[in-house]
This record gives sequence, C-alpha cells and structure tokens, in this order.
Amino acid sequence: MAVTSPASARPGPARARRSGPPNRHDHRRPPVRAGRPAAVPPHLWFAGRLLTVLTGRQPISCLAGRVRGPAYDRLWELVTSRADWQRRARGEAPYVHSCQVARQHDGALEVTAVVSLAHDAFRAIAFRLERGPAGGAADVAGGGVWRCTAVEAR
Repeated sequence: MAVTSPASARPGPARARRSGPPNRHDHRRPPVRAGRPAAVPPHLWFAGRLLTVLTGRQPISCLAGRVRGPAYDRLWELVTSRADWQRRARGEAPYVHSCQVARQHDGALEVTAVVSLAHDAFRAIAFRLERGPAGGAADVAGGGVWRCTAVEAR
C-alpha cells in the first residue's frame, strides 16, 4: 500500500490571476514613477484646505500658522456665516472646480477658486498668498512658507 504524504495531496501552486481584459495578450504594464509624488502647488493646497474648513469638514485650527492675523479673523467670520455651505456639502464631497492665479509684482499670489458644494451648487473663494521667511519645519524647499493674508468667500 502506497502512502501519500500530506504535501503531495495538496494542489499545486495557485496561478496568478490576470488583471487585464480576458483577450489581452501583451503583458506590458504602465510605467512606475520612482521617487516622491509631485508637490501640490500652494494655491491648490490652500484652496482645498479653505474649502474643507468652510464646509465644516476640518476645524479652522488646521490652518493655524498658515493664515495671518486679520485673514484668520476673517476666515473665522466666514465659517460662522457660511452655514449654508455646510448644509449643501453634507451628501457629496465638495471639490475645487477651477483655480485662477494672478502673480503680483511683489511675488504674492492672488487666487480665485470656483468650488462645487453639490452637483448644482457652486461658490467662489478668493485669497491672497504671500511667501514668508525661509526656515521652519514646514519649509521643505527652503524658499519660504506660503501664508494666506486675505480671504473672502461668496
């Protein structure tokens, strides 16, 4: 009587499942980018953060250190007066629809962003960014940290 070992009773190695369409015969894959992902431009980063604060998805404190005094006070006023933004954005994730940048002669950026709160509700955010002094933990490139110095929302 032949004795089979438990190892021989097991099925063979599982075949890898194909990830492509069933009739695809080439095995190429998209190129893999090495290194760090591309940095988000400061105007888009701020537009996204301001939107999450104005819709109540993040507290205003997430922008502490990035918004200067009078702009921080104005942002606080906007958060309390824009309760309709929070109601409109409850069911859907709000997003930045478009963003326009105007570079000023002093190196500052004046930005207008159109944001979508729901499929039929668009609003506008305008803000000014100025580059602060170089140095600090948030200054990765050594060129200074961008700070919001004015903000308005409609």
